[in-house]
Amino acid sequence: MSLEKTLRDQIHLYCSKDLPGDLNWHIQQFIFIDDIELRERLGRAFYAARYMSKLMEALYVQDNELHSFIKFQVMQYASIYEAVITHLLWNKFKDHKEVVTLQTHKAYKPICALANLTTIKYGDEQIYTCVYKDEKTPKNSIPFSDKVDCCVRIGFIDAVYAEDIKRIYALRNLTHIETEAKKQIELEIEHAKLSYWRMQPFLDKIVNFLASTSDS
Repeated sequence: MSLEKTLRDQIHLYCSKDLPGDLNWHIQQFIFIDDIELRERLGRAFYAARYMSKLMEALYVQDNELHSFIKFQVMQYASIYEAVITHLLWNKFKDHKEVVTLQTHKAYKPICALANLTTIKYGDEQIYTCVYKDEKTPKNSIPFSDKVDCCVRIGFIDAVYAEDIKRIYALRNLTHIETEAKKQIELEIEHAKLSYWRMQPFLDKIVNFLASTSDS
């Protein structure tokens, strides 16, 4: 059974009154994202994280009840950082030399350089001829930290907070219950605060960088 409507309204007012804007305002923070569906989902995730923070404050949750609120916020913010970075790298900057380098690795590719009946052995092992050439690395196989470093080199992420973004993403990946138990990880409210504090500078830097490159 839900709470009385008057109380529900009071809680909602508390959670929303100090936010800088409504859902649409949060969506507009990602105006640089060309994909409208992705932009709306990013805005909704941002709004949800902020709303959850205020709800945590309104209910004055403590101890064990606090964990789920913090975990939700860290996961939301980390997912936002990841989605924005991935979208920009493989859309707006897909032809940038740094992105081309990021998704290129050296690999041995077998070739038939000898006659079919020719074999070469090293001890009991057969040796195969191959070439060492550039191969394209699937973007999902590239570590997130490497993607962040690439963004710094391009210029739309500030090196000052790049390590914090990597840390936030690492915390999200470590929030699986089994991993938490194995590594004895405990999310703290400071992790949620850091995730939020880095978001606006992150967005402002992107907007300013894109504006400066479009003018040049």
